[in-house]
Amino acid sequence: MRISCLLACFFLLALLCACAAPEAALPEPPAAQVQSPEEPPAPVEPPVEPIIEEEPEPALLLSEPVWLLGRLTELYQADETQWAALADVLEAAKALNADAQLEGLETVQFQGREYIPLAEAAQRLGLEWGEAPDGLRYLARRQTVGQIPEGWNVPVLMYHAVGDEIWGYSDLFVSEAGMEEQLQYLQENGYEPIWFSDLAHIEDYEKPVILTFDDGYDDNYTVLYPLLKKYQTKATIFVIGNAMGSQHKMTQEQVYELAASGLVSIQSHTYTHGNLSAMDEPALRQEMELSNAALAAATGQIPYVLCYPEGKYSHLTMDVAKDYYTFALRMDGWTYQTGMDPYQVPRSFVSRRITLPDYLWFLAPSGKAS
Repeated sequence: MRISCLLACFFLLALLCACAAPEAALPEPPAAQVQSPEEPPAPVEPPVEPIIEEEPEPALLLSEPVWLLGRLTELYQADETQWAALADVLEAAKALNADAQLEGLETVQFQGREYIPLAEAAQRLGLEWGEAPDGLRYLARRQTVGQIPEGWNVPVLMYHAVGDEIWGYSDLFVSEAGMEEQLQYLQENGYEPIWFSDLAHIEDYEKPVILTFDDGYDDNYTVLYPLLKKYQTKATIFVIGNAMGSQHKMTQEQVYELAASGLVSIQSHTYTHGNLSAMDEPALRQEMELSNAALAAATGQIPYVLCYPEGKYSHLTMDVAKDYYTFALRMDGWTYQTGMDPYQVPRSFVSRRITLPDYLWFLAPSGKAS
């Protein structure tokens, strides 16, 4: 009985202690999150990089033609007369030491600047004006050719690339050693390489020959040019207007250096090297005008000889060419004789496989025709 009472008392005491103990802390529920109005995330700024202006296309660097005789910055038309800023024309005149040629020409004032009649001023200075593909308007020389005596045989030889690094059709590449052998033979045997402009005084040459190189390959500068200097030999290179600076082609600066050397005449191979026989008159005129503008910007001279790309041309091609050039060249035929049609000048193709005896065969008819 006593034990039962003790157990009951102990149980009652434990119950009272449990009720008096502080309540265990329960984990608080997460606080309710107040939804604020959505704001757009801040824009992520891209990394700051320097702005690099793209270089002009190397195929035609017309924006800075530092070797042009004159840049025509302003023109305006009035009473069927084209007027140019006097300051621009004077720049060309000073380059030619020909300021006096402009004396007496009428000038007019327009919007605070003085202007001069362009056509008459250009004629007095012996220049022509044109517009380049990028809109640049310029003054440049056009070389003229005098009366050509008839009855002279002048071999016109056709080359392309020169060098030992072949990256295309191998026959177009005359080796460096082969080129030197030919130039040395010409020099040692009295042959006189000339330009087309020299035909006006062809009587001065006993054994004339014209060396032509198509397409304006860069090895014409790196390989051929040193040989021309070594043997003091004249050559004519036909440059594609929109190809300067492109792969395997000479840059505009190289073309200028050759033109200024006194050894190389730079002439037209059209602007795009397209098929002239398939073009209508507007397309032909565009090809020739753009080509002339590109080469004038590179050399300061307007070309006077055209080389038909791939030898393709038509009667229309020849008719249009007469408005721009004095000569036009084929890619086939034999020896050119003065007095022949100057817009169908034949040439002999000098390939990589040509041996010296073959070369002599090309040269055999040179001189006064019997």
